[in-house]
Amino acid sequence: FFFFQAEDGIRDFCLSRGLGDVYKRQIQGSSTNTQLLSPFQLGDITLKNKIVMAPLLRGRADTNTAVPADYSAEYYKQRASAGLIITECTAISRRGLAYIGQCGIFTQEQVEQWKKVTAAVHEEGGKIFVQLFHGGRASHPDFTNGEIPWAPSAITARDEVHTLEGLKKLVAPKEMTEEDIQEVLKEYRKAAENALEAGFDGVEIQAAHGYLVDQFLRDWTNRRQDKWGGSAESRVRFCQEVVDICISVFGAGRVGIRVTPVGRYRDMFDSDPINTYTCLLYTSDAADDLLCVDLGGRRIIKKK
Repeated sequence: FFFFQAEDGIRDFCLSRGLGDVYKRQIQGSSTNTQLLSPFQLGDITLKNKIVMAPLLRGRADTNTAVPADYSAEYYKQRASAGLIITECTAISRRGLAYIGQCGIFTQEQVEQWKKVTAAVHEEGGKIFVQLFHGGRASHPDFTNGEIPWAPSAITARDEVHTLEGLKKLVAPKEMTEEDIQEVLKEYRKAAENALEAGFDGVEIQAAHGYLVDQFLRDWTNRRQDKWGGSAESRVRFCQEVVDICISVFGAGRVGIRVTPVGRYRDMFDSDPINTYTCLLYTSDAADDLLCVDLGGRRIIKKK
């Protein structure tokens, strides 16, 4: 969150980031607090204000079961005065885990714990989305019961990760077969269905920061020559399929996506990000239906 002491600070912040239109539309000519704290219609969701709590990795889940900690409900309840909460990155499968103490949403025990979280947030009049996550090559065998991480191509990230045994280098991933891809897509569907059962108001797809969906999008990590790789139109296919799945479960008005077109975290790069993300966001029927696009936490753009 950014807090400014005066309107001049808000203006300078917006103008320095090319958001002059946002400043004029949302702030100039009216009370800043009134604008920020007024209700807002975001797709199918009516928010009580325009404050959105970004996803923040907590690392407090059980390291064996990936079940959220008992005090997670209280943690999110305390923050329910925000118009919308987006949860910490939440793995769709055991293989999708990439951090110590990361939460999951792939077992019934996890779902039951998330029900307590959503109930607590709703009790305070808040709204909450879960961020669906798969680490891909950014995972490590220490988190996946010794199994090698999966990725669109067998390219090792030049990076390290904290494990229970200390800092370790990321390992060479296995290039996913078509069967592997279909399996992960099924896991996304099950995770979305679990999120609906758990009482979440919607989902945000983690397609940023060097994790699995991002790895399919960018040509630095996707060297495939099949229908999921090669051209930008093929590289965005996996992401489009995940979007379609989530929309089929929640509806377009309750699905968002997080992207970082030029982010370098987890050894990421794309040779032509304008082409890649134009293809994703403006030539895809699925993406055109999205509730919002989150540019790595910087701003939210409504698609319609």
